[in-house]
Amino acid sequence: MKHYEPTKIEQKWQKIWEEKKLYHVDEESKKPKFYCLDFFPYPSGVGLHVGHPKGYIATDVYSRMKTLQGFNVLHPMGWDAFGLPAENYAIKKEIHPAEAVKENIKKFKSQLEIIGFNYDWDREINSTDPDFYRWTQWIFVQMFKKGLAYESNEPVNWCPSCKTVLSNEDLEGGECERCGSEVEQRPMRQWVLKITDYADRLLYDLDGLDWEEMIKEQQRNWIGRSEGALIKFDIVDFGERLEVFTTRADTLFGVTFMVLAPEHPLVNKITTKDQKNEVLKYIEETNKKTELERMTEKTKTGVFTGAYAINPINNEKIPIWISDYVLFGYGTGAVMSVPAHDVRDFKFAEKFGIEIREVISPLIVRSQGADAFKEDTPVTERKAVVCVVKHWSEDKYMGVLWKASDWRGFVIGGIEANEDAASAGLREITEETGYKNVEFIKELGGVVHSKFYQVKKQENRLAHFVPLLFLLKNDEQTYVDVEEAALHEIVWLSKKEMDEFVNREDMRLIWNRAEGNICFTDEGILENSGKYTGLASIEAQEKIVKDLKKAGRAEKKVTYRMKDWVFSRQRYWGEPIPIVHCEKCGPVAVPENELPVTLPEVKSYKPIGTGESPLAAITDWVNVKCPKCGGKGKRETDTMPQWAGSSWYYLRYIDPHNTKALVDKNKEKEWMPVDLYVGGAEHATRHLLYARFWHKFLFDIGVVSTKEPFKRLIHVGLIQAEDGRKMSKRWNNVVSPDEIVEKFGADSLRLYEMFMGPFTQNIAWSTKGVIGANRFLNRLWIFKEQVIVIPETKEASDHEINIKNEALKETHQSLAKIEKYIEDFKLNLVVSSFMELLNDLEDLKSKVDPNFYNYVFKESFKIFAIMIAPLAPHIAEEMWQDLGEKDSIFKANWPKVNKEFLKEDEYALVIQINGKVRDEIMVSVDTTEEEAFASALESERIKKWLEDKEIVKRIFVKHKLINIVVK
Repeated sequence: MKHYEPTKIEQKWQKIWEEKKLYHVDEESKKPKFYCLDFFPYPSGVGLHVGHPKGYIATDVYSRMKTLQGFNVLHPMGWDAFGLPAENYAIKKEIHPAEAVKENIKKFKSQLEIIGFNYDWDREINSTDPDFYRWTQWIFVQMFKKGLAYESNEPVNWCPSCKTVLSNEDLEGGECERCGSEVEQRPMRQWVLKITDYADRLLYDLDGLDWEEMIKEQQRNWIGRSEGALIKFDIVDFGERLEVFTTRADTLFGVTFMVLAPEHPLVNKITTKDQKNEVLKYIEETNKKTELERMTEKTKTGVFTGAYAINPINNEKIPIWISDYVLFGYGTGAVMSVPAHDVRDFKFAEKFGIEIREVISPLIVRSQGADAFKEDTPVTERKAVVCVVKHWSEDKYMGVLWKASDWRGFVIGGIEANEDAASAGLREITEETGYKNVEFIKELGGVVHSKFYQVKKQENRLAHFVPLLFLLKNDEQTYVDVEEAALHEIVWLSKKEMDEFVNREDMRLIWNRAEGNICFTDEGILENSGKYTGLASIEAQEKIVKDLKKAGRAEKKVTYRMKDWVFSRQRYWGEPIPIVHCEKCGPVAVPENELPVTLPEVKSYKPIGTGESPLAAITDWVNVKCPKCGGKGKRETDTMPQWAGSSWYYLRYIDPHNTKALVDKNKEKEWMPVDLYVGGAEHATRHLLYARFWHKFLFDIGVVSTKEPFKRLIHVGLIQAEDGRKMSKRWNNVVSPDEIVEKFGADSLRLYEMFMGPFTQNIAWSTKGVIGANRFLNRLWIFKEQVIVIPETKEASDHEINIKNEALKETHQSLAKIEKYIEDFKLNLVVSSFMELLNDLEDLKSKVDPNFYNYVFKESFKIFAIMIAPLAPHIAEEMWQDLGEKDSIFKANWPKVNKEFLKEDEYALVIQINGKVRDEIMVSVDTTEEEAFASALESERIKKWLEDKEIVKRIFVKHKLINIVVK
């Protein structure tokens, strides 16, 4: 084939691969295994756009390289086809979900096939296949037997549009993640899985995973493990005790009020008669709000109950309020409010005029810059003032720039003996600035402790800063010491300018206080805290809890942000939950030998709007005998969420046709864990967390041999439309891969999507970029036609031998880079390396007689063909055949890097005169000291530095420099 015709080549090789079952996994292979996995897709009715294949192409590249490196590769594909998306699409199109899914899968599969992936389609799975979801149900039954699946009647997230319960993970900004409707809180019976029983294992086992830190951190935050204490407050005159969980026992002396969730059971018991009406009215208003509205509402509301609690640390009597910003489902449904050290409490206290008492002073340790605190160096402790000075006529403040350390803040200075803070501040302002008509206004909260290095005094400091506000009455100034004035510069700045000017954390805290924000939420040093004053937060927490525990008023406790997984959906299209409800026996698991419980055929599968699944109306299916007592029973009519099948599907690929077990134990042990898993970061707190939970449960009951399912995880950045928005029919900006493949070929699409930019970044699509990839492949084809098919006609000279070695050198250097880039998922650099290599080979070609093209380039080109095969498999197969090979290129071996070709022939020798660099010249790696010295003396730049000078010494560092010492 003289011209590059991608359509013909790609159709040809895809047919050959299918006929020869090239990608069929050999169960008898003795090669080391490599399990490469994609997040299996939900097959939508609109099909793929060019953004979808990006991750699939990447895993295809990686797994093909592993095949060439001698691994037995499992790279499967299947369909996550249950759930709301498929059902909503079917309702919209007025067809049955099963038919819709069948059509969608057919479309998706045909689109994937034309891109040329190395999937073993004999292992294809479908979450809606009863042979598959039989085992999804089996896992649920095992969880039910172990007490991990239970019924709950607590308020749930109800989507009025989808007419189903949603888990917290299914929400985006208080709206349904699927349809965008505002979610309501509705009490409803539902099935729940006790994922919280695995919280610690899910948290701590993250440390051993080769996952991106971003994903691991998202899971840590979602799990939200908090170590703290349960503090017990007695309620005055009611004989009740209120328990509050806190991680900040060090702030107990700053508690000035308590807040209960409106639905807390104690509210009715402790509300006084004169407050009853207000409290009931407030509770009624709260019931109309969703949980998210309550959490995100900026304006704090609340009502005093009339009751008081006793603070166990100091026996203070503190008022008890109710407010909807406290949720009963979080912690104990009550909080001890410390307005000086919690933002929500601060806003509440400000609105209702409640005391704000500071009990934690900030401790700031400077870690960067010239004034960074020096560890293991003596410290001088000093009490000092920080003076925020307001202009006499403009809305500006005095900024001070300390030149020696680029410290930008305010006037500071020590407090002398027998001097109060205000007097010290007045003195320091005059001494440093000359301004003499200054009025003290007020203190700006408590002390700010700061550890830093005092550049002028050259010593470590622990300064106890007292922040003060002053008003300058006019611009009258007195004499300022010249030496003192040289140390700093005075500037007058607006509030906005001051925000940008201040560059030290301690000064920023003080500036925040000047603007009215005295709320400090970090740990620090205790003040106004009785015998605990002066302790660091961590030490104080331990001592306070220990003392209260002795008095029976506290105990250590661990809580989690993560809640148990709501597992019910009131819809038709999902796995039936295999439970029978019996009036006598309660919920009973369907016997394992009766699984799967299949979805019944129905005419109407639309939500009925009552909160029940459409299955509830199918009496012939619902009414059954109790498996335990034989009495009357009713099937569970809720179905499982979409996340059920995706929580274990990777195991079924290993043994997809097993009718006796979820997976054969020997096969599971051979293939698990998944070596590489690639998919979207948006599933970090849903699919990935759920799958890890299910896997750990399966490990506990002996089904799997590994504690974690996915060894390495890479997230894929999204491909956006050319206009920078998400590809959508709504915006008319969708690009179909079918069109691109038809016009430019699958290899061009594959190459471009890997070249677009860093794999994990979101990048906008560009059809021009595909054209560029296509041009590169055309150049590669032309090069092949020119250099491979013409055999040499005479014996090669030294020139041709040298050019051949140069070509091999360039090729092996590229090979070393490309192999590492693929391993590191720097796939854009892989493509650019190919482009650079082709440029280099074309440059060398211009130096060679055409009669010797074959001799000079054939060996290099064979390596080139194998290297590019993972990215552009079709053209690689065709070129491999043109090279005279009979088998598929994927039967070949990945080339080994010849390290001899990685050695450089020359290096840059640095020439110094008396230690200063004066020139740099290229010399051979074998250059001796004498040769280096001679070469240095020949340099025109060096000659002028040696004029009239005596060379007294020379220092030679091989492969680095030569230093010539003169006088």
